[in-house]
Amino acid sequence: MQQEISPMNPEKCQPYPLKSSLGQPAEGKERYFSRPHITRKICRAINNGENILISAPRRIGKSSLLKDIQANYCPGFGSNAEQQPIIKYMIIQSVDSGGLFFKKLYAKLIQDKAIFEGASGYFKNASHAVRSAISKISGISLEGIKIDAENSIDYFHECFELIKQLKDKKIILIIDEFPDALNNIYKEERDLAIQFLQQHRDLRQQSSQINVQFIYTGSTGLRNVVTKIGKLDLINDIKEIELPPLDHNEAKCFIQCLELGYQLENQGFELIPEQIDYILEKITWNLPYYLQAIVYTLFEHFEDGNLITISAIDEVLLSMTKAKSPYSPYFENWLQRLKKAFDNEEYELAIKILNNIAIHHSIDKSKLKELSKPYTNGIYKFIMQTLEYDGYINEQYQFNSVLLKTWWLENVVN
Repeated sequence: MQQEISPMNPEKCQPYPLKSSLGQPAEGKERYFSRPHITRKICRAINNGENILISAPRRIGKSSLLKDIQANYCPGFGSNAEQQPIIKYMIIQSVDSGGLFFKKLYAKLIQDKAIFEGASGYFKNASHAVRSAISKISGISLEGIKIDAENSIDYFHECFELIKQLKDKKIILIIDEFPDALNNIYKEERDLAIQFLQQHRDLRQQSSQINVQFIYTGSTGLRNVVTKIGKLDLINDIKEIELPPLDHNEAKCFIQCLELGYQLENQGFELIPEQIDYILEKITWNLPYYLQAIVYTLFEHFEDGNLITISAIDEVLLSMTKAKSPYSPYFENWLQRLKKAFDNEEYELAIKILNNIAIHHSIDKSKLKELSKPYTNGIYKFIMQTLEYDGYINEQYQFNSVLLKTWWLENVVN
């Protein structure tokens, strides 16, 4: 793990060369920026045996954080391999049925050599259909397992029975983009979404018997989706941990680390403290993605023979929000995600609300009620809760991100 960086004391920051990781989760000490106070909070909950929901907007570093825990383990997991848990990480954004999820989970589990070898009793007593599926495996390979789609297998049951055979070994399942998958299932049929939630709750409730813990995460708010389904009681046993944007000191240290990383390519590249403070003052919301994009673009500006000045920073920030910017697909995704979170009526009103906020900086309740008159009574309350939870706006009904607001004005409003 990296040198600890206190969120309260900038003197604790010890910058080290950090490579940018704009497209994929940051993995490894050369790319991952550690946030020890958040890691400790998650590890404390894991060691207490709790099931966890990591709540945060997209591009804040959820996947990077969890992949770091998967790779480096938590303090208290044990000093040798026998004491350490089996940690499985799954991204399930495209999953649209409970059956598909548990089929993917089953395949993920039996790809693990320790699980495969530790569950010999399960495989011996498995049904003919399961044994037939397992027979498709070419040895015990970690490269992937093909399961015969023609066999009728209850993969929820098989996952439960498989994990139960490993009761002496803790298993931690990290389920990334869980709210997206749940929302996909809900759009197919509400009863199927309820069943999916109930199956997960059943596994969590049986955790003492099967020794499994869940860590759920996703950019779309789980609570928003479950509220729409009307079954909050099915997730009231999950401990929610918020992953906030970088605070000022963390963000400053993060930029300094990126600066050192680019200096490995060109020693002349430098951002003075006043310029770093100016960047943070301008963007207002310290998402790692924004900071990486800004420093990368400034480095390219410098490589082209230009000086790094305050006006150059302004030009870079403005260029990032243009329709032809390489970052435009990222901002576009904020718009597209609304179509997943809302039905047609909700989406239409959400766009009107965000357009109004972008133009007028904020919105008051009287304007909200005026905009929502043609729509279902009270619908705006759910929309505002979702927009706030998912990171579009803050409690003052303003855009969290000045960059997103600027992009929205240019590409959605106009």
